[in-house]
Amino acid sequence: MERCVVYGSQRGHELQKLFESGSISKEEFNQMQLADRKFNAAQILNSCGEGRDYGLGLLGKEISLLDKHPCGGWLLYKRNNRRAAYKRKTWKRRYFVASDRMFYCYVNQPHQGHSTLRRAMPLEGAKIVPVLTGKYPHMFEVHNQSWEFRVRADSKEDLDRWINLLRDEAESKGLFSNHPLPPVLAEDGIETDVNGEAKESVNKSGILSHLTTEQRARYVFFKGERDFVRGLCDTAEKLRFRERDDRKSLAPLFIRELTIPPSAYIPMCNSTDVWRRVSHSFPEETKVFNTKERCPLFMYFAVKGGENANVNMDVAGYLQRIYEKNRSIDLRDSSLEALTEESDGRSDDIESVWTDTNERDGDLEVVAGKGNIRLKRFMKDMNLRALPKSIARRLPSKRNSARTLLPLQSVRILDTKSIDEEFDAVSVAEAHEPIDEACLNRVKAFVCGGEMWVEKRDRLLKEEECMANAKDRGVVEILPIIAKSNDDVRQEVFVMQMIHYYQSVFLNAGLPIWLKTYRILSCSKDTGLIEALLDATSIDGLKKSDGYPKTGGLLAYFKLVYGPVGSPLFNAAQYHFMTSLVGYSLVSYLLGLKDRHNGNIMITVQGHLIFIDFGFAMGMAPGHEFSLEQAPFKLTAEYMELMGGEKGECFAEFKRLFVAGFEAARSHSQIAMGLVEIMMYKSNYPCFSGSRYGYGIALKRFENRLMLSVPDNQVKRKAEKLVLHSVCHTGTLLYDKFQLSTNGILP
Repeated sequence: MERCVVYGSQRGHELQKLFESGSISKEEFNQMQLADRKFNAAQILNSCGEGRDYGLGLLGKEISLLDKHPCGGWLLYKRNNRRAAYKRKTWKRRYFVASDRMFYCYVNQPHQGHSTLRRAMPLEGAKIVPVLTGKYPHMFEVHNQSWEFRVRADSKEDLDRWINLLRDEAESKGLFSNHPLPPVLAEDGIETDVNGEAKESVNKSGILSHLTTEQRARYVFFKGERDFVRGLCDTAEKLRFRERDDRKSLAPLFIRELTIPPSAYIPMCNSTDVWRRVSHSFPEETKVFNTKERCPLFMYFAVKGGENANVNMDVAGYLQRIYEKNRSIDLRDSSLEALTEESDGRSDDIESVWTDTNERDGDLEVVAGKGNIRLKRFMKDMNLRALPKSIARRLPSKRNSARTLLPLQSVRILDTKSIDEEFDAVSVAEAHEPIDEACLNRVKAFVCGGEMWVEKRDRLLKEEECMANAKDRGVVEILPIIAKSNDDVRQEVFVMQMIHYYQSVFLNAGLPIWLKTYRILSCSKDTGLIEALLDATSIDGLKKSDGYPKTGGLLAYFKLVYGPVGSPLFNAAQYHFMTSLVGYSLVSYLLGLKDRHNGNIMITVQGHLIFIDFGFAMGMAPGHEFSLEQAPFKLTAEYMELMGGEKGECFAEFKRLFVAGFEAARSHSQIAMGLVEIMMYKSNYPCFSGSRYGYGIALKRFENRLMLSVPDNQVKRKAEKLVLHSVCHTGTLLYDKFQLSTNGILP
């Protein structure tokens, strides 16, 4: 990926412009596009060393990389842990390879027939330490925070060679690995011999000097952005290994040490969002959330936009303007023409992104733009409506199923910026008096720690004005984010996408059902960035705040801050609470969201509920079959009391919206099931893995929750039964008590 970024994207957009202007024909366009791809591939693969035949006709020699460069060899290896108590740990001879900043352990030499890869570890940031004491000679350790190898070399010379090789690989920049450099990259015309050893010393720092100005600029930008995001997540990871009492004091120190590249930006945005460069951080405002297994960080950054005199320039436009302004294509390039001649001439098999506007099939609506036409052609050619056989074999037969086949309907997915406008259009909240400033001043003492987000933002902006230089240009904003480590947030991304889908379904149906979607970015398999929820706190934190009523629960709190029951402000807050409770009750049931304690449920200053932390989804629950959360969704006595009880008008409206929302979700079941089916294919998400949830089991349960086999005239009764079954469920009460006794989370 890094090499592709440095060498640049394919020149398809330049070729596309030439084709659209009529400068080249379609056949010439296809041939040049194919030749350009081969040319880029040849450049990338040449950086890995010559000798391999990659199917591009580079050299055609069957000389492996290991034969050309001494980056592999035999070592003695011993496991750190025993497989069984009665078995002794023995030293085993394994073939190790250091390549692409990875340390591989094979049974035999990879280039001599078939060999099994036993284990591997990343070398980036790893420590290579020789073991000077002990009964075994020539031993050294290779370890990082997650992996460790303890190995022995045959001799002192072999030990020194391995240590130098691994340290070079661990400290490499990642653009080029520790493979032999091709002659064109060697400085001063120095070439390498057949064994991959340089005839004279080669300065590795000269590698980047062979890049063009544009390539170097793009490399510096993408590497800086990657390191910046990694630094955010690594800060949370470093704090995780510190004592809980020390984390709060250490967090500002770690944030101060964070390096912010000149053109870094917070990647919690779309390419069409306004470009905002990260200026600096506010270390003293950093908050730490202490948990047993992780240490999320709440950080604030000052971001600037419009520094180039264009306040509305988006991310894609900025990157194109800065890093592609010098891009051009020379159709007479000899290397491009040579590769064109090497192509097999099967240009008819390559579909161009250009399509005449009159080429439209059936009544498929195509919005103006080449992307949609390209997607239509791809779906038509690949026949994506057919279920892959690998999935079909795992799913139970549906020939005898009584499932209702609902017609496939399109859903207009709403943009996050227009969701509030859409909700206001279908909501009756305008009938209630808006929450005034005096009421918000009472609420912020419980929810925001005495400072609303607007007040905090203005205070930080004043600090920014004092720190800013008089020559600085641009519009300054404050952007809060949460960095998380030791947690796979990829499943949370999937759940949030499904919540966004159902949010669009409900609003398209004209239902005032409130849901909050926020951005989640998975940076690796165990780190991620999360959009901060403003003017909100967990119900557990609310109940632990100073001044919270000791008796009466949420109803007493609403009376305290919004006024007595029946007052306009209380009715408005109660309506917000009810509409959000309907939304999250529906998605909790449909998506099988569990672990719904009060630490994972937030409440805003307006009275809305927001569910967070979707580590348990699609029916996966703590305790699995023995889980206490057996209710369809959480509907406690406290919630019922706030809505006026089972005979109250608010609860009657809750049931009406729940039934209407369930019917709307059921009518769009085919798209929802398709989304789940796509995500479960070869997925390692916990909710789709193992004997309990894998092999299509989670999909089948999702189908059952949609009640597709229930006749339409019985759906309303079944949905109302779900509500009554959830009211004051014993399992919900017991789970809240369990969380109180184990984690101190108030029910």
